[in-house]
Amino acid sequence: MTIAHLSLIILSLFMLHEFDEIILIRPWIQKQQHDPRYRKELFIAGKAHYPSTEAIAVMIAEEYLLASIGLLIAITWHIPELALAFGICHTMHLLVHIAEVLRYRRAVPGGITAVLTFPLLLWLFATYLKQQTLSWPLLLTLTLLLLTAILLNLAYLHRRAGDIDAWIHKTGKR
Repeated sequence: MTIAHLSLIILSLFMLHEFDEIILIRPWIQKQQHDPRYRKELFIAGKAHYPSTEAIAVMIAEEYLLASIGLLIAITWHIPELALAFGICHTMHLLVHIAEVLRYRRAVPGGITAVLTFPLLLWLFATYLKQQTLSWPLLLTLTLLLLTAILLNLAYLHRRAGDIDAWIHKTGKR
């Protein structure tokens, strides 16, 4: 398996999961926000960060663009550790959704695709690692750096969610 194949599969599974979130977050919040059983649920607790489906889509589009650039760098400069770091960070993200599914014993936004794609990603990593040698220190370093960058970017997007939503609605009125 080439880095390009690995990257394409990682990016495709990432977007499949993100579409699950785009489609379901706002209806989930609207339906469950007043139910005390869900007040600590990921999206209900952070509902201010998800003002509209359009804002969620813009934030995810930005993440997709950054991931695409990062994976293109991994392919172009033959850095398999970078491609795997993106996959590992996404897999860690899926664990949050899987924990939510287990906690609430029901489907939550992102939960179904997390449960379905998690084993596929583990298989993908195992298959790739059988075929390729890589630098484990570099993989660990890139994973930690990428995870930090992703979390900082997500915090920034969440802080700007209201501004993003206002911009979308202002642009739509022109």
